[in-house]
Amino acid sequence: MPGMTEHIGVPLDDFEVEEFLESRGLGVLGLARADTAYTIPIAFAYDGSNHRCILRFVAGEDSRKAAFADATETATLTVYDWESAERWQSVNLSGALRKLESDEIAGAAALFSDVGEEAALDIFNESLDAYETSWYEFGIEEVTGRGNF
Repeated sequence: MPGMTEHIGVPLDDFEVEEFLESRGLGVLGLARADTAYTIPIAFAYDGSNHRCILRFVAGEDSRKAAFADATETATLTVYDWESAERWQSVNLSGALRKLESDEIAGAAALFSDVGEEAALDIFNESLDAYETSWYEFGIEEVTGRGNF
C-alpha cells in the first residue's frame, strides 16, 4: 500500500532502547499457560546493568496472574508510547520470569521505588494493603524496538 511505509517506523538502536526503557515504568506483560494467553498492565523498573526488569505483582489470594507467571516458559513485556502516527515508540522484550527469593526483595524494591512505584500508582486507585505482593525478575533474552519520531 502506498504511503504505509512511513507509519511502520524504524528500528531503534541499543542506546534508544535503553533510554526508552529507563524513562518508562508501565508496560503490558504477556503470559501463557497451555494454549491460553493472558496479558496484564504492569509496573516495572528497568535494570539495564543486569539486563532485566523488576516486576511487582499485587494480587489477591487466588491470583490468576501468579498462576500464569509460574506456568509461563517465555514471557513478553511490551512498552510503548503513542502520541500520533508520526510520533511513537515501542519496545518488545521476551525472557524468563523468576519469582525472587526473600533475600533478593529489598534490593528489587529499592530499584523499583526509583521508577516503578510512580507507575504502579497510576494502575491502582485504592490502598494495596488488602493484597499480597510478590516480586519477579524478568530476565531479558530478546529485544526489538521501533519508532517514528
